[in-house]
Amino acid sequence: MSIARQYYSAFAIPNPTAAIADSQIVYYDTSMRIAIQGQAGSFHEQAAHKQYGSDIEIIPCDTFGDVFRTYREGKADAIIVAIENTIHGTINEAYRQIESCTAPITSEVTLRISQNLITLPGATLPGITKVYSHPVALSQCQKFLQDFLPHASQVEFFDTAGAVEFVKQQQNPQIAAIASAAAADLYDLPILQDNIQDSDDNLTRFLVLDPNMSPKNPNRASLVVTTAHHAGSLAEVLQIFARQNINLASLHSQPIAGQPWKYKFFLTVDAAGDRLHQAIDEVRSTGGHNVTILGEYESSC
Repeated sequence: MSIARQYYSAFAIPNPTAAIADSQIVYYDTSMRIAIQGQAGSFHEQAAHKQYGSDIEIIPCDTFGDVFRTYREGKADAIIVAIENTIHGTINEAYRQIESCTAPITSEVTLRISQNLITLPGATLPGITKVYSHPVALSQCQKFLQDFLPHASQVEFFDTAGAVEFVKQQQNPQIAAIASAAAADLYDLPILQDNIQDSDDNLTRFLVLDPNMSPKNPNRASLVVTTAHHAGSLAEVLQIFARQNINLASLHSQPIAGQPWKYKFFLTVDAAGDRLHQAIDEVRSTGGHNVTILGEYESSC
């Protein structure tokens, strides 16, 4: 079940960087407009402030498609988008959108994610019948939901913070939201249960797409690889990277639109610059393989 966003809040977190532990804030032009999926109080907003500082304009969007459309239409200067989570896994829609974006990946941000059950004052676990949140957040909290709220319906919402705002507006003690402590503070609602994620090692990696940013010390790259259609073709590509002593940080496949049962591969590799380009040149010369560089940047891990 999914609910489209009906409301947009103009709230802003008074001190958005205060809740981000051990972050190194990088300050940029105060006129920067950053498109994110979600609204004030979301984890995307926290990632944006961790990267750019507090003096930026957040452009909230309902979906990943909206984020990239906003950039294409010139309404945002840069994009921050979640790409993978240590519990949920890869966010495939984000990769699809990045591939078609003209802005390069120039940085990454990693956030430790703490999910909380947020309700109206006086609500109790037995009385909750519906829990609203972004589908990725719901997936991160399945053990808690099954153990303590097996009777409650899980309702997908466009955003974690948006779900908190929805709960406040509905004034129904039988509904709850899963979101950050910052969202609870922003909308002045109590946390009924904190840290409900399935694992304490709940980390989300965000990518920054900013055509005006020059990475200072790039040591990682995101690639799209299409291989020749024969046995062992992917192994050929990976062996080339291995010979160059390039570590493969992640790999996943997606179908190629219009070519049934053919796939492309998204790779994150721990290399940049000449060594990476030499490996890519060798891949391209091996017949039938193609590599697109989505960006080279400094790893946050």
